[in-house]
Amino acid sequence: MKKTIYFLLTFFCVFVIYNKYNKRLINYISFNDNLGSYYYNEMIKDYLIQKNKLANYNNLFKTNNINSLTKDIKSNKTIHYNNKDYYLKKELRESDILVIFIGEDELSKFYDKYDMNKNYYYFDKMYDEIKSLITEINKYAKGKIFFLGYYNPTNYYDSKSDEFFYKIDNKLYNLMIDNNINYLNLYEIVKGNNYKSDEIHLNSKGNKHIMDTISVYLK
Repeated sequence: MKKTIYFLLTFFCVFVIYNKYNKRLINYISFNDNLGSYYYNEMIKDYLIQKNKLANYNNLFKTNNINSLTKDIKSNKTIHYNNKDYYLKKELRESDILVIFIGEDELSKFYDKYDMNKNYYYFDKMYDEIKSLITEINKYAKGKIFFLGYYNPTNYYDSKSDEFFYKIDNKLYNLMIDNNINYLNLYEIVKGNNYKSDEIHLNSKGNKHIMDTISVYLK
């Protein structure tokens, strides 16, 4: 009986010590274009630093083109930064949290607030490119993956624009579900904050929504 109690106490002490000194550190990687104002990256990084849970943060592999990112993965693009080489495939394999927000810049360039047929046509092309990108990413990234949806790059809203974004959100949501990826819808969040100009940068409400959603997985 004494041996049993001693064993249980020993096991409990080891368990407590292990949990105290072996916190899971997180490799956070983010893919986004160069539109800027993506403060969620800094917010998530700062959150992990405050919690002493950040292992590495990488936001170096930026591109304004979906196909370019796919090609970068296939070629295992290398970036030399601060006397260190970063290999894209290696970064993906070692990622614990990967956030993908690419395509908004492309969408903003072809988006016509008065011609939804044109928008559907070009988005269909984007969708095929996104499928190819996700296929490549899933070959290497085995951690938690988030894909951020698109928002209206103008301040003009009507029933047709609502319908357009509703439909593309559904397509992207289903694609991500099929590939075990979390999808974050940003359209209504950004719309609800109201633009005052044709500013295409992600607004503060959108950044906070991303941070609040992803932080659940960082605890």
